[in-house]
Amino acid sequence: MPAYRILRRFVNELGMTGWLLGLAVFFFAVPAKGQPPGFASVLAGMQKQVAATTDYQCRFETQSSDGHQSRDVILAYYYRRPAKIRMEVLEGPYSGSLLIYNRAIDPQRVRVLAGNPLVAFLQRMLYGEFFAVDHEWVVDLRGSGIHESDWPHFIAEHEKYLQMGTSLFLGEEMLNGKKTYRYRLISDFPEKTMSIKEEDVWVDADTYFPVKYFQYDAAGLLIRKAVTTELRFNAGLSERLFLEFD
Repeated sequence: MPAYRILRRFVNELGMTGWLLGLAVFFFAVPAKGQPPGFASVLAGMQKQVAATTDYQCRFETQSSDGHQSRDVILAYYYRRPAKIRMEVLEGPYSGSLLIYNRAIDPQRVRVLAGNPLVAFLQRMLYGEFFAVDHEWVVDLRGSGIHESDWPHFIAEHEKYLQMGTSLFLGEEMLNGKKTYRYRLISDFPEKTMSIKEEDVWVDADTYFPVKYFQYDAAGLLIRKAVTTELRFNAGLSERLFLEFD
């Protein structure tokens, strides 16, 4: 297979979700004791948590679909303020591949290294290590890339689309031994919310981190899902993680 086709297959596998849809909620007040929080209150809680977070890491299982095919990838995900991101492909056709992004230094490019030594050699010879963040080779099947994958971006997108739909509280559920709040988000304008019409999202009750979500288009087809486990905050991630591929 020609080198460029091998590389294209590899990088198409690495995209990650660029996060969820907007919803209409009007108050950020803390709910009364014993009452479930509205999603706007959850966003406010997220803002406080992000302000107190230096770094976080997790295992991220994601699937994206373009309506014709779907891809499953499992990643080790690392984030350090401000907007330094590292993704390591743990499972999938191209395990061992790496992506590094630093918005402060180079907001328009992502550094990529294929996991297969031969493909990595061909990549460096033919293309180098850097790609535009929105290049078709480094986004998922929905067009989202590493620069749209972090928690602050998730919050910003939801705040932007507050008036584009509704949110429903579906109840409390236990996931991996922890209490979560489950919400259903319904978009009135799917064309403005990344073609997402409806989404179920599970939010950790203590940290307000979005630990699971399923997204559906107007036809009810699943177009993206993700599950976060092994989540750790403020572990003191080394700067080296976001500079070196090793």
